[in-house]
Amino acid sequence: DNDEPAGSLSGAFTIEEGLTFILEANNSLINSLASLMKIAEIKLNKNIPVNECDVSVVVNEVIAQMQSAIFEKKASISLSLEVKTINYPKAYLESILYNFISNALKYNKPGVPPEINVSTRLLGDKVQLSVKDNGLGIDMDRYGDRMFKMNQVFHAGHDSKGFGLYLTKTQVE
Repeated sequence: DNDEPAGSLSGAFTIEEGLTFILEANNSLINSLASLMKIAEIKLNKNIPVNECDVSVVVNEVIAQMQSAIFEKKASISLSLEVKTINYPKAYLESILYNFISNALKYNKPGVPPEINVSTRLLGDKVQLSVKDNGLGIDMDRYGDRMFKMNQVFHAGHDSKGFGLYLTKTQVE
């Protein structure tokens, strides 16, 4: 439009802003594609090796990856490990713990430092791994039937794509 100043696009936003939008959309699509490829790889790979995993070591590796967010949010992470080691693919265990701990950090109550507890216990002949926190939670009456499904987001205003819980479910299965 000749009536518009140079460097703008019909007054909606500047060319620089438009390019930023395109770059952000591109990065989001690339991340979504990478997540989908990871899920497909997991579903196709039925012979992933099982490792003897020291749960506290794996949790500490995950904590090291998120140290800045933990510090920024003043989060505390505690362990209650009745079962110290589990036989599970280490890469999956690390990913599962990363998803749950990062969700606890992302979805904390405003102004309330996250308190996260990772625990294990023997339930019959199975090991139960639990990650509990004092965050926003998920309204199970409203969203319970959508839990662990792809592209499901339960809290607006967060940078979420709806892949984390689905990915975790796929790794468990």
